[in-house]
Amino acid sequence: MQKQTQSFSDRNSFRVWGVLLFACVLVMGATPLKYTEDRVPSSLNPVFADDMYSVRIAELLFEGLIGWDKEQKPSGQLAVSWSIAKNKRSITMNLRRNVKWHDGKPFTSKDVAFTIKAMTSRRSQISDRYLAQIIKRVQVLSTHQVKIHFRKSLSKPLKWLHFKIIPKHRFTKKGRTRLPRRSNYFNRRPYGTGPFMFHRWIGRKIVMKRFPGHWNFKKIRLKGVALQVNPDKNIQREVLRYGGFDAIIRVRPKDIPLFERDRNVRLYPYSTNDWWYVAFNHKRGSLLRDRRVREALAYALDRDNLRSAHLGDGQVISGPFSPNDPLYNFSVEARGQDLQKAAKLLKAAGWRKGSGPYRKKAGRVLKLRMLVARSRSSYKSLCLAMQGEWRQIGVKVELVWMGDAKWNNQVFRKKRFDMALHIWNFDDLSTIFPLFHSKGIRNYVSYRNKEVDRLLKNATRTTDPLIYKAIYGKVHKIMHRDLPYLFLWSLTNYSALSARVRHVIIHPFNYFHYAPRWSKK
Repeated sequence: MQKQTQSFSDRNSFRVWGVLLFACVLVMGATPLKYTEDRVPSSLNPVFADDMYSVRIAELLFEGLIGWDKEQKPSGQLAVSWSIAKNKRSITMNLRRNVKWHDGKPFTSKDVAFTIKAMTSRRSQISDRYLAQIIKRVQVLSTHQVKIHFRKSLSKPLKWLHFKIIPKHRFTKKGRTRLPRRSNYFNRRPYGTGPFMFHRWIGRKIVMKRFPGHWNFKKIRLKGVALQVNPDKNIQREVLRYGGFDAIIRVRPKDIPLFERDRNVRLYPYSTNDWWYVAFNHKRGSLLRDRRVREALAYALDRDNLRSAHLGDGQVISGPFSPNDPLYNFSVEARGQDLQKAAKLLKAAGWRKGSGPYRKKAGRVLKLRMLVARSRSSYKSLCLAMQGEWRQIGVKVELVWMGDAKWNNQVFRKKRFDMALHIWNFDDLSTIFPLFHSKGIRNYVSYRNKEVDRLLKNATRTTDPLIYKAIYGKVHKIMHRDLPYLFLWSLTNYSALSARVRHVIIHPFNYFHYAPRWSKK
């Protein structure tokens, strides 16, 4: 046994040094900022950025009309000034001149109009057409001026204008312009107006170079940025410690003490607007259509202990918002672990204890399958702990690990699952309408509640921010009662960067927004 363990250790060390050698080859000549992620971005086109890996890299390649200043207040990026109509139903934006796309073509107001069309059109292939509920139409007033008309008066219109702009001419051929599609070559070899331009994508490595034609080139301190994907957290940790990487985006809680003692590494906490949950399938015939079963599963878990033991800092949530979100209803208290309540609920639902460890009804064992994407394999201990706590109340939960593509197909498309572990990542543009409205495009759990439908519809019509918040406060309360999902927690994340990287500021929801100001020794 000792000999086998030593052999595994040798193989693991070989893998670490292999990645280190690869990283050293990467930095010969120019020395870009090298960061690592757990997964490859699904798309480099910000229109199709459905995961945070894609959102983060889009911050480097593309720019929006509006960005954030050092105090994280809205400031101009591709727009230099604007005026809001008195009725707050439109905004006129003056665009920055002398901005170039990475291919050298000029940026104009037509690119803004095209991007908005791509994000609002019914023919678009994007997952969340949230802008279609906000923007009515766009007027191109001149080469560098646009007027955006809203469907209703907005008290804070700038918050809806943080989306990235894509080039119209890239989707125009022989005078005909087509909407972006998920199969476009542009999604793997894009060009934007951002501080860094795409260079190459080979396997799990994406390299970007500083864009010499950028309108703010003199203030871009980094020579380039390179992403090296490695799902093995142990290798990520060791390669950063030995200088092969400059940044790990998300550090495991168990690695934080090690990095705190390492003089060559700096830890940076940052908030996110994401939250974890277990999806419950509400389809006809599902055991989880019975709310008593869903509630028993919630009472079975000591969520606070599970989070702190396996994931680190954060907060248990009671509804479909992160505590960082102003819509979070703090008056709704999350359920604590109560095994007796869980047992009573299952008994009332007809599931009774027998001679074995699991409950039965009419000879049928209370058995559920929870699907987990293989990219979340680092959370295996967490899933096993949850499985053990559900076993305590007589529920048999089978953990099924599958590749990400298959997981997406089984859960989102075919809806063939009992439960699924997932994380929603929200920025300040997204809404929960598509998740929980009975006709929502992301309502893959088949949840239906007429009162929720009515409230969500009313939220899209109101122009009063206080009423908007009150509506979602009611939705939060109903979600807590109904349990369309088992809401778990929102985490405080830590990023680890080499001490060689200076002037680091991390935006809470858009990690690389301030990256052009970073420098590397």
